[in-house]
Amino acid sequence: MQGKYTLTKHFWISCAHSVPGAGKCERIHGHNYKVTFCVDGTKLDESQMLIDFRLVKHVIEKKYDHHLLNDFPEFNTELGGAAPSTEKVAEIFFYAIDQLCEQKSNQPTLRWVEVQETNEAFVRFERA
Repeated sequence: MQGKYTLTKHFWISCAHSVPGAGKCERIHGHNYKVTFCVDGTKLDESQMLIDFRLVKHVIEKKYDHHLLNDFPEFNTELGGAAPSTEKVAEIFFYAIDQLCEQKSNQPTLRWVEVQETNEAFVRFERA
């Protein structure tokens, strides 16, 4: 019998950023971002998982947690990056997690990444 697995996981990271042209958000300030991702697939890996979500968390957390996002080239407009709006944060995190999925032998598919910046605002990024 063929089935499909879906894994949804969230974790928290703390980051600061400044968003040029965004009013008071131009000033450096921080957020406790809730990052949620969804992966699916029909095959499990050798550990009987779609993907080890601890690895996903580690990749994002190790690089960005407790840092100023604007210091990274991908979020530094002076270096050709994009301002770290919630939309761009979700997109950058999506591609980082997607790269992990592509490296796995069972080839899970990343469906979407959500980044919740405040209690009232979050962004979901997914393939078009």
